[in-house]
Amino acid sequence: MNLPDPARRAFSLGLGLFPLLPLLPGCGANLEGSESAQAAGQGEHQSTPASGPVPASVSGVFHHPGLLVTEDDATRIRALIKAGQEPWTGWWNKLCAERFATLNTNPQPLPAVYRADGSKNNLYVDIQRAWTLVLRWKLSDPQDDRYAAKAVEFLDAWANTLKEVGTVPPGSTAHDDHTFIILAGIQGHQLAQIGEILRTYSGWAPENLKRFQDMMLKVFAPVSSWFLSDGRIGSHANWDMASMAAAMAIGVFCDQPDLYRLACDCYAGNNRGKLRTFGNGSIVHGVYFMHPGHFGQWEESGRDQGHSTLGMSLGGDLLEMAWNQGDDLYGLYNNRFLAAAEYVARSNLLDENGKPYPMPYAREQDPTQPHPNPWTQVNQSFQHGRNAWEPIYNHYVNRMGLAAPNVARMVTWCEPKYGGSSDDVWWPTLIHRRVPAGSMKPASGLTAHLRGDRVVLSWWGSVGATSYAVRRGAKANGPFILLGTVSASELLTYSDAPPNGVWFYQVTAEGTGAPSGGSNVARIAVPGELRLAMPLNGVNNSGTAGTVFTTAGTSASVEGTLLDGAAWGDGRRNDKALVFDGQKAGLQLPSGLFSDLDDFSVSLWAYANSLHWDSCLFFSGQDAFSCMFIAPQTGSGLRFGIYGATHNDVQFVEAPWFMPTRRWVHVAVTLRGNTARLYVDGTEVAKSDDILLSPRQVGDQVTFLGRNWAHPSFNGRIQDFRVHAGALSAAEVAALAQA
Repeated sequence: MNLPDPARRAFSLGLGLFPLLPLLPGCGANLEGSESAQAAGQGEHQSTPASGPVPASVSGVFHHPGLLVTEDDATRIRALIKAGQEPWTGWWNKLCAERFATLNTNPQPLPAVYRADGSKNNLYVDIQRAWTLVLRWKLSDPQDDRYAAKAVEFLDAWANTLKEVGTVPPGSTAHDDHTFIILAGIQGHQLAQIGEILRTYSGWAPENLKRFQDMMLKVFAPVSSWFLSDGRIGSHANWDMASMAAAMAIGVFCDQPDLYRLACDCYAGNNRGKLRTFGNGSIVHGVYFMHPGHFGQWEESGRDQGHSTLGMSLGGDLLEMAWNQGDDLYGLYNNRFLAAAEYVARSNLLDENGKPYPMPYAREQDPTQPHPNPWTQVNQSFQHGRNAWEPIYNHYVNRMGLAAPNVARMVTWCEPKYGGSSDDVWWPTLIHRRVPAGSMKPASGLTAHLRGDRVVLSWWGSVGATSYAVRRGAKANGPFILLGTVSASELLTYSDAPPNGVWFYQVTAEGTGAPSGGSNVARIAVPGELRLAMPLNGVNNSGTAGTVFTTAGTSASVEGTLLDGAAWGDGRRNDKALVFDGQKAGLQLPSGLFSDLDDFSVSLWAYANSLHWDSCLFFSGQDAFSCMFIAPQTGSGLRFGIYGATHNDVQFVEAPWFMPTRRWVHVAVTLRGNTARLYVDGTEVAKSDDILLSPRQVGDQVTFLGRNWAHPSFNGRIQDFRVHAGALSAAEVAALAQA
């Protein structure tokens, strides 16, 4: 098959690879700033991933069967059915009565399947039949092997016949929109689900199992792995989600660790030491904006709800498969996917008056448009009843004890809807529904962010809580004073305006059976504090060393890494400064410096020998598609910019002239609320009141001084790089410029 040019949608900044970066944690780790350990809860029924202490992303060893239905799942479900428990018994009876469960059916394989014609329906229907048959076998007690044999007949027929999936058949004049990528992803992962369960059936001849695996690796896997090989930001999140689901499912089924790791890494945005980009299905891109109350704006929400809920369907499958292999993608970045699920669920619900709920929305670029074309609101023109919610609900609520009120309402609404579409795995309630985790858990995942003149708190609620008490103290261990109470029916956020100082917050769940303990304690300094100081002056052989001040109030030494010829030269005051050669030289800084910052300040001294378009003094982001930067010459002048969906949605503040050359210049940027100010030599030169994004929204996996993602580096010298949590005042910036 001829795949479309992988560079067709490459970002205009280019995708050239720079030297290796430090290796990030594996997919199962608690990534910097994720707070997943605090947010996960302590569920009594499997609160840790299923396959043991070493996740498959690290070990490369898989637990079989280990996709959406494990052996433990099948044993549990059979026991519940045998005991007559609902909803399992009711859904089992529906499955047994389903026409696709009959033994009087035959496969309809084709050598090629195309998304633009009727051939795809043969594959869709045969998948639904084989999936129903394999569940009819696996969940029966005693197991009726006739249904396994019939399911094998379907897989063998397709393994012997199918050679290609595509969009349009040869000779067709129909437009090729490359949606075969979605077909390969969704149907590839569904076929792997069937095969993974059937591998426990002794009647499937080993050579036939191998033939089916080979077909999956030759027909489906190459499409998904190619699409994921480097981020393609010009498509919506579902393209990535489908491809990740297929790569993960086929990787497990065919015992291919590299495929599995590719899916994990693309979801987590883990570059594993190589400078690369990620598509819109990567969790930091997929959840474009985190609104107060852990409300995560999903990338497809401005498009329509059919596609938004498809992202939830694919995401739930992806995260559940990883969980069953020991990788906790559910918990990454403080349960960021749950934030998206709550947002999408709310977008599809109606209030007591039968009206859609008003939804917060930060304008976001439509990724399919080559020029700026932002969405400005959630598209709620149609409430979609896709039964996408079971794995999400049953992990976060029933397994972990976290409150997810909007997802819970969607489960209630969607469960009666029979079967599903070709996009979704059928029988979700039967295979995913779990017994609730037990006693009420403490509130968790508390965060405190400085935004304007307020401290904005957000937290995860507890199943069974009726309200939450919000408290503030001057010490981490209290005492805490009560600020207010938030009803469990409201968005779980609280805004405080404390006096200047360092403050500590804690939230406690209230209600019958509430635990005595509170949430994690969140610390914040008002109006701000120094986060990072790097003199970069070569004094006392300090070189690239600096001091980082953590959110816990501690400090530690931090070291930057010189890259590609960065060296030392003359500084401002008979000292040394970092010298960048205008080609590739740079200084790489550790990740995590900006991960919790809304209001912030960044400042440095720079001496430019000359300017090059789009070179950067400073660059930090998840990748080239989601980042912030200071460029001495771009647009119409010296610019600070920040974007979360490529340069097409850049928000910036810009001086009316380029950075001066041949002298030392102090450059500073502050962000307070939506207002960014740009200072040169201690004087404000530009201001914008239209900056919605902040550092914590765009990520900071990659941080450089002296260069950006792909352009020539800065031609000059840099000293005294500082980052502050909170926006410095004009007087404070002026003082830095005199230092």
